[in-house]
Amino acid sequence: MNTLVQNYAYTSANLINNLQSVIYTDRNKTSIVIRDIMMLEGYGNYTYIHLINGKKILLSKTLKAFCQLFQQNDFARIRKSYLINLNYLKEVDLSGYVSVTMQTGQRIEISRRRKMEFQQQFRSFNQKKPLPFKDL
Repeated sequence: MNTLVQNYAYTSANLINNLQSVIYTDRNKTSIVIRDIMMLEGYGNYTYIHLINGKKILLSKTLKAFCQLFQQNDFARIRKSYLINLNYLKEVDLSGYVSVTMQTGQRIEISRRRKMEFQQQFRSFNQKKPLPFKDL
């Protein structure tokens, strides 16, 4: 497991235009392109950023802070601890198990409270880019 621990996270002023988030740490600066983020996983006051290349970055910032930053960039919060990038969905199942499957094969259940909001987000996203889904 390749995990890099960062201390602070700030975003550039042109987040939506550049699709780039800049993470500053004590002595260096790391740049993460939003398109490269598959999902974010909250873990208390920390957040794991899962990149498409398999790398995980641990930040000392809550998932809620990232939700506010990535809200307009095809990200959807499906559980208390998961914020996913809709561009990396493989399958959406809203019938029985009510879950999403990421391109890595990881299956994540959608919480009851967030199901309706996710359906709305997914429908508007799906109009831009169709994905396979079951019983929407």
